[in-house]
Amino acid sequence: MRTVRLFLLSFVVLAASCAPPAVKTTMLVPARHHEASRLREVAVLPFDGKGGQEFAAEIEGTIASINIGDKQYFNLVDRVRLEKLISEMKLSQSALVDSNTAARVGRLVGAKGIYTGIITASDVSDSAYREERTRCAQTVTKHDKKGRAYEECAKYEKYAVPCTKRTAVFAFTPKLVEVETGMVVYSSNIGKSIERSVCSDSQKPLPGERELTEQAKQYGKEIFRTDIAPYYVTVEIELMDSDDGIISDTAKAKLAQGIDFAKNSRLDRACELWGEARILAPDALSVLYNLGICSEVTGELEQALDLYKKADRMLIKPDDKVNAALARVQKRMQEQKKLKEQISN
Repeated sequence: MRTVRLFLLSFVVLAASCAPPAVKTTMLVPARHHEASRLREVAVLPFDGKGGQEFAAEIEGTIASINIGDKQYFNLVDRVRLEKLISEMKLSQSALVDSNTAARVGRLVGAKGIYTGIITASDVSDSAYREERTRCAQTVTKHDKKGRAYEECAKYEKYAVPCTKRTAVFAFTPKLVEVETGMVVYSSNIGKSIERSVCSDSQKPLPGERELTEQAKQYGKEIFRTDIAPYYVTVEIELMDSDDGIISDTAKAKLAQGIDFAKNSRLDRACELWGEARILAPDALSVLYNLGICSEVTGELEQALDLYKKADRMLIKPDDKVNAALARVQKRMQEQKKLKEQISN
């Protein structure tokens, strides 16, 4: 069984002109629907609805592209074999949405889970409207201090221009049937509406119907992907640079030096300097908090929580950064068990 931790994949330190830099770190979190992540040998049946067969192939591609680390997360049943079986059984697209039928097909092809579903909306519509503009209706000639003439607007008028709003809607309801029990272990209503508008006085063309539909569809596939398997999230964490409460000049210098290294994407060296500063100023809020970030981005969550708690005890009033850090790490620790089950399944 592989050991799993929420670990740092990469980090970037974003320097800001008037604020401390922020560490941007990428971490792995569990699938939104735990039961869906458990079934790793799966097949995808044609979806019911407009374009259902083609969309099922896209869903299959989404599933096939999921990799955690260097390993493909799901094993997919061969599509040719699946289509041959469906043809032999003379099953229609609408029949395949039935849970019992899906489970029967799954048993015959050796899958543990069968994805099917319905496309509930796939439409593009245009609507006309008008937008108000303002233009100069009358000008007067004036002269500057050197006697040079220039035109100035003396009267403005409002007018309307014709515009078109294009709306693309794509929605679908995927469901996952567990072959062994015939039960639906995952189902979700996923949809997106995308609007774009262009007026007659604009140089930008109105996006095509297919383009907008694809955007809405892509959004849905991304939601589906995070539903069924662990995924990566990027978190931006602001560092602390205040030396309040630090008496030692050396400790102050090391805190500042660490911030400088962090600004140059050298968090490794920054953490070393803050560790040295802690020896000289063990109760310094900024040092404890920044060291908590160092532990968090390397996946040492228990140590990070301990450091954030120590920083919290140094406060005389609540601090938003410390509160967010405590909540964030406690949530990650709660997710560890679920994530471990999903990865090692």
